[in-house]
Amino acid sequence: MSASVQTIKLPYGRPSAHVNPGEAQFLYQEIFAERCYLRRGLELRAGDVVFDVGANIGMFSLFAHLECPDVTVHAFEPAPVPYAALRANAERYAIAGRFEQCAVSDVAGRGKMTFYTDTTMMSGFHPDPATRAELLRRLAINGGYSAEAADRMLAELPDTSQVIETSVVRLSDVIAERGITSIGLLKIDVEKNERHVMAGIDAGDWPRIRQVVTEVHDIDGRLDEVLTLLRGQGFTVLSEQEPLFAGTDIYQVVARRGDA
Repeated sequence: MSASVQTIKLPYGRPSAHVNPGEAQFLYQEIFAERCYLRRGLELRAGDVVFDVGANIGMFSLFAHLECPDVTVHAFEPAPVPYAALRANAERYAIAGRFEQCAVSDVAGRGKMTFYTDTTMMSGFHPDPATRAELLRRLAINGGYSAEAADRMLAELPDTSQVIETSVVRLSDVIAERGITSIGLLKIDVEKNERHVMAGIDAGDWPRIRQVVTEVHDIDGRLDEVLTLLRGQGFTVLSEQEPLFAGTDIYQVVARRGDA
C-alpha cells in the first residue's frame, strides 16, 4: 500500500497519527468540534466500555478517552494503514482497551474488502465506484464548492482501490470471549455493513448495550430496518441527516435505553 502513517497537530492541540491530513481534519471537525457521536442525549460515563466499530485512525477512540478517561475502548479497524495509525494514537495517549485489526460482521472468518488509499473512510465490503464518485461530488458541493469545481476535483482523483483480505469477527463472539457484561456506547461506521454488524449481536447481548450511534446508508429500506430493530430491542431511537450529507443516502441513528 502506498499510503503511510504520518503525524498532524489538530486544533485541540495534540498530535495525531493519520493517513492523510484532509481526512484527519474532517474527522476532527465531526468528532471533536461537532461532537457527532454524543448528540441527542448520548453520554459517556466513568467506567464505560466503548465499542468503536470501524475505527479508522482511532479519532473517536481518542475522543472517548479524552472525554472520559476512565472508559475502556474496544476498537476494530480492518485496513492495515489506518490500523497502524489507530495503534499509534492508542499508544501515544495510553488509551485503555484493545485495538484489533479486523472487520466486524454477521459471520466470523475471513473476508475481502476494498481499500481506498485516498479516501480511507470509504473503504469497505460493498464497493460501488459510481456511488462513491457521486458521494464525493455531493460532499464537495454541500461543503461549498461549485459543481464545476467538484467535477474538476473528481476528474483528478486517481483510482487507488485495492482489494485486501481481512479477518472478520462477530460482536457477540467478542463479548463472550472478553467477558464483557455491559457496553456504554456502541459506535458503528462501516460503510454499508452496519446491518450485518448488528446481525452479529445475539438476542441475549442486546440488553448489555446502553446506547448505540451508527451511520446508516439508506439503501433498499435499510434505515427503516435499523430503526425497527433498535426499537424492538427496547431503545428510544432518533435518526437525522447532517446538512453535509443532504442529497445522499447517509443518516445517523442514535439509540438510548429509556433508563439510560
